[in-house]
Amino acid sequence: MEGSGSWDSLVVGWTPEELRRSDSQLHGMTEFLLEAEDVIVQGHGVVLVNTDEAGTLAVTNFRILFVSEVSQQVIELGTIPLATIEKFSKHAVKLPSVPRQSNKTSSRRLLQVVGKDMRTIMFGFRPKTKQRRAVFDALCMCTKPEKLKDLYVFVFGLSTFKNDDPKLRLLKEYHRLLGKGSFRASSTAIGDGLSLSNNWWRITSINSSYALCPTYPFALVVPKSICDEELLQVSSFRGRCRFPVISWCNHDGAVLARSSQPLVGLMSQRNTADEKLVAALCGTPHKGSRRKLYIADARPRKNALANGAMGGGSESSSNYFQSEVVFLGIENIHTMRESLARLRDYLDTHGTASSDGMSSFLRNGGWSWGGGNLSSMSASVSTLGDTGWLIHVQSLLAGSAWIAARVAKESASVLVHCSDGWDRTTQLVSLASVLLDPFYRTIEGFQALVEKDWLAFGHPFSDRMGFPTVSGINNTPSELSRQSSVGSLSSSPLRMPSGYFGFSFSSVLLKMDK
Repeated sequence: MEGSGSWDSLVVGWTPEELRRSDSQLHGMTEFLLEAEDVIVQGHGVVLVNTDEAGTLAVTNFRILFVSEVSQQVIELGTIPLATIEKFSKHAVKLPSVPRQSNKTSSRRLLQVVGKDMRTIMFGFRPKTKQRRAVFDALCMCTKPEKLKDLYVFVFGLSTFKNDDPKLRLLKEYHRLLGKGSFRASSTAIGDGLSLSNNWWRITSINSSYALCPTYPFALVVPKSICDEELLQVSSFRGRCRFPVISWCNHDGAVLARSSQPLVGLMSQRNTADEKLVAALCGTPHKGSRRKLYIADARPRKNALANGAMGGGSESSSNYFQSEVVFLGIENIHTMRESLARLRDYLDTHGTASSDGMSSFLRNGGWSWGGGNLSSMSASVSTLGDTGWLIHVQSLLAGSAWIAARVAKESASVLVHCSDGWDRTTQLVSLASVLLDPFYRTIEGFQALVEKDWLAFGHPFSDRMGFPTVSGINNTPSELSRQSSVGSLSSSPLRMPSGYFGFSFSSVLLKMDK
């Protein structure tokens, strides 16, 4: 690199006059800003260690923006949206002593940014400046806003795009599944849709106010032979009241159903209403014989047994008529999170633009100024297989294919659940649905699938991704505005409070104006 385009420029230091001149320049950042994107803090002469390139770093209300001082172009590797940042931290690495200046010590001021998209970015700052602290403080205030409306996507206010009510869209998909043709949106459509049924299944409004189960949709498809009073009895026997309901069905009565774990505990408790509901998922006999029911427990068997000690557990095939319980062996979210961290460390260590800036050199035993990659687990991950990630992906795909095969080849019904029924369960049911139903392989169908099985069935996106909930946006309940119902999951392993001090964008901008 020429001029200031490398670490060498930082080692020699800058004069006070050069610092003042650099800090006063905008470096043409304005031309790279999006509409309504505002710069909160800016640093000059910052080095993107991954590529050993100097440039200008800006923290805006949308992203970290890095522009090369040499090419005057945005460097994509060093540019990352705030919502994509998982965590960030400060590091200081001492430099080797310089001849004739052995009495002077120097260090590199580093800021590591870890992204949810597998990136590990390292920025180096000039010594004797406060730029790193200013950037770090801005990230602390901006990466975890208190309110969803503080995200950049809501800068222009709520979207003016008009579409059907989410409830109408859900009922439209239910109409399609029950073989009732098109669904006409009107002022009376919701009431009419809730009375829909076919030979085997019906739509119930028992959860219309979300009082029975706050993480289930307002309308549910259940067996026609099961009354609402029985559904009330079943809800108390399932974790978080997520009782068995139908997610997908075909023309001959086979279904994909979903739920959470039964609360059998160590005493193997039973619930007559639950057993009746699960048995009713078989529908009518198929080809003269009773349809088989598979209960696909997504967890490893040992995990399901361990949950029994905490009041949960799994079904016994002896208590559920014509059923077979199968454990798919997919690990829990704690294991997945650790595996994902190892995968990120592997990619950072062996990537062409790693956060140490010299991963290829390090792999061949060369000298390293910081002992190699700064990621703590990188030394223990030597191959992709060590991360375990591919095994987890394989387990999920194999489980989904197995579920789809039971429905397609045997015309069996399958009830899928894990512990709470919103992570592994949602993934399995969604993938199996894509395999079974060509409609879900279209753009419109995929949208309907995501809205039904992920949004309406209460997947905790805000909790898993570290986003605020929608509280405060509006007071209109809908299938898309109930993420706050899972906001009480404070024990979730994927909540990432690192760097979050509870400030909003408005407070940041107010402070910067003072």
